Amino acid sequence: MTRCTLLLITSGPSGRKALSEGMLLAEQYVDGLPMDLEILESTPFALAPAVRIQERVSFPVPLEDPSAAATAVGPLQAIWNGKRWLTPGSCPPKPLRDNGATEWQWAHYKAVLDAPAESIMLLWDIYVVPMSEQLAA
Repeated sequence: MTRCTLLLITSGPSGRKALSEGMLLAEQYVDGLPMDLEILESTPFALAPAVRIQERVSFPVPLEDPSAAATAVGPLQAIWNGKRWLTPGSCPPKPLRDNGATEWQWAHYKAVLDAPAESIMLLWDIYVVPMSEQLAA
């Protein structure tokens, strides 16, 4: 079973709406992957108004975690920025003065800062297995 952590910037004006939107976005993310995966579990584990996160976001710096998904909040496999999916392999380039941080760290930082103040951010874990493993069990 593989865990994928997503940062979802939702337009839901309330926590309840954000959770509903988050569930749909998590399913959309898995459906868009190039392989057939079965979602075994889909769980939000953090929810906060964007403005609160924006006040606390830290400037990107080099991390000890060398993985492509590393960010200041831990590994993120994808970010829904309210318009499109960003992933470590498909994110905008980092600035010329990158402070030693990766493109993915900069994409995370920019997504948080550019989120509408009235939006709600969710960290969402999905646990998946290939469809073939699920069918064989």
